[in-house]
Amino acid sequence: MTRTGPPQLLMRRPSLLGIPEPVLPAGFVLRTATSSDEVQLATLLSDAFGTPWSPAGVAENLTRCASVDAVFVIEKNGGLLATASARLDPVSFPGEGYVHWVGTARAARNQGLGRAVIVAVLQRFARLSLRSAVLETDDERISAIRLYMDLGFQPVLRHEKDAERWTKVGEMLASHKEET
Repeated sequence: MTRTGPPQLLMRRPSLLGIPEPVLPAGFVLRTATSSDEVQLATLLSDAFGTPWSPAGVAENLTRCASVDAVFVIEKNGGLLATASARLDPVSFPGEGYVHWVGTARAARNQGLGRAVIVAVLQRFARLSLRSAVLETDDERISAIRLYMDLGFQPVLRHEKDAERWTKVGEMLASHKEET
C-alpha cells in the first residue's frame, strides 16, 4: 500500500499494564485470522478504508507477512466485521508492538468492535513482554483517534509539523460529535 501526502501521525501507549478484556456484543467471535480468511479480509479492508484490497495484498501485508505476529478478526455468522494486526518492527520500534490496519466494516461501526480488536492486539503485545505499543493514523480519522486516546495512546511529535497537526486534531476532537 503506497502512501502519498504527509507522513501519518504517531501515537504511543507508553505501558501495556492495565489492558482491559475485550468486550463483544452477543453473537460476535474474536479470533486469530488464517490464510483462509484472505478473501474476506480483502473485502473488509476495502470497505473499512474505501480503497481496494486484494487477497494477494492481504497475504503480502498481513496474513503471510513476516513482521505481522497475528491478525485478529471479529466475525458474526461467518462474516468478518473488524480486524487489527499485531506487527513487530524491532528496527523502527524496538521493544514496542505496532498496532496495524485497524478496520471495521462500515455497517458494523459503533458497536465496540474496533476497541475489542485493538485490545486483543495489546494483550498479544503484553504476552510477548513488549514494553509499549505504537500506531500510525491519519489526521482526519477523528473517531479512531478518540478511540486510541481512550485506550491510552498519546500523540508523539516526530516531525516538524506534528505540533500544528495535533493542535488541529485536538480542535476537531473538541468539536466532533460521535456518529450514531
